[in-house]
Order: sequence, then C-alpha cells, then structure tokens
Amino acid sequence: MPVPRFLRNLLILFVFSLPAAAQSGDAPFKSFEVLGHGTPMSPTFVFSEAYATSASPVIIAVPGRKLASADRTFRVSLQKHWLSVNVPTGLEFQSRGLVECGLKRESEPPFCDLYVFLEPGTNKEREYYIYVGNWP
Repeated sequence: MPVPRFLRNLLILFVFSLPAAAQSGDAPFKSFEVLGHGTPMSPTFVFSEAYATSASPVIIAVPGRKLASADRTFRVSLQKHWLSVNVPTGLEFQSRGLVECGLKRESEPPFCDLYVFLEPGTNKEREYYIYVGNWP
C-alpha cells in the first residue's frame, strides 16, 4: 500500500530535521592534553570533553593514574590555562568559587570550581564549571 504524499513529506521533514535539532545546542568544549605544564617534571594532564556546566564540568586528569597530592600544585594554573584557551576574549572575570555541582561520581565529593565571566555591554554572565572532586 503506497504512503500518502502528506505522510511521506512529513516523514522526510522529520528525518532531515533530526541533525539540525541535535546541533541546536552548543557543542561541548573539546578534550586536549597539556604536556610539561610549567616544569619538565610535570605529568601530562588531560582536560575532558565537556560543556563546562554544572552537570557536565571539565575534568582534569592524568592518563593512566589517579591524581596525586603533588599534582595539586598545578590545579589552579591548569584551570587558568583551560580558561585562556576556551573563554572568548573580551569577557570580564567576575568571580571564582567552590560550589556543589551536578556531577556525582562514586567516592568523590560533587564539587566544582565555578568561574563567572561577564559579557561587556550586555552584562550577561557566562559560567564555566571545572570539577575538583577527583583531586586529593
């Protein structure tokens, strides 16, 4: 039995609108590595792919092992590095604070450093969440 033209056109419209709907939100920030951050003795750090939101914060890790106490000396400078790569130029830094975030991982506290920037002219705030629950 042939499909009526109206239903066929509706189906075609639906199928072709799916990719557009999937792309209507912002894309996540891409993952990348930092080698020798600040010193040759520094391990390689990896920034996760994330939306930098409370539910999807950026996670900083060392491939192949858990973060160690010695890695803490790099935490803030690594966060600043990520922000320098991903925050659009022209935004004004407003604040940084420790907040509970939406990411819940087993045996880790659900905390993030929240960085808030202001768009000049519009006074719209932009928030960036970086997970700290995996730091010793």
